[in-house]
Amino acid sequence: MLNHSDSPAFLNTNAIILASEGKHKEAISCFFQGLRLDPENPTLWYNLALSYRAIGELSKAKEALINSIEFDSSDPDALDSMGVILHEIGEDLSAEFCFKKAVGINPDNGRIWNNLGVLYFDRKNYKEAARSFETAVSLLEEDDAGDTLINLRDTYNELGETEKENKCDMLIRKLGIS
Repeated sequence: MLNHSDSPAFLNTNAIILASEGKHKEAISCFFQGLRLDPENPTLWYNLALSYRAIGELSKAKEALINSIEFDSSDPDALDSMGVILHEIGEDLSAEFCFKKAVGINPDNGRIWNNLGVLYFDRKNYKEAARSFETAVSLLEEDDAGDTLINLRDTYNELGETEKENKCDMLIRKLGIS
């Protein structure tokens, strides 16, 4: 019989605490202990991927996310994280697929819309980037919209939409964002 300290949930919580303290290698070990007990746990796989990404192990993060998504293909956070990692390693078509699937599941998540916008911006598809950033800004709380407003301002600059760029600049200054 397992005691409480051997449960996957307890190990996941401990690993999250370790990761929050920057102890990602220890967290990874803890996540694996949990996965030995529950190898089909999408949350453990997802959190393992976040620690791998934090230490720059993108291929291992990708593999962990593949497992997370295999066990729960409806998790928009896992799909969003997969999109970020795929974009970071240059697999942009797959990244776009993941972001679009994630916003299809949770269209009210401004973070996912922002990440999709970053992908479009990096690919110089500024019209789609602007649409994504506009959607993100409309969904995010004012305190969380700073980076997205900067992204939107830069996109308007690329599009030559000076009036909209200036409005973003004004909002950015008003919010005290640098």
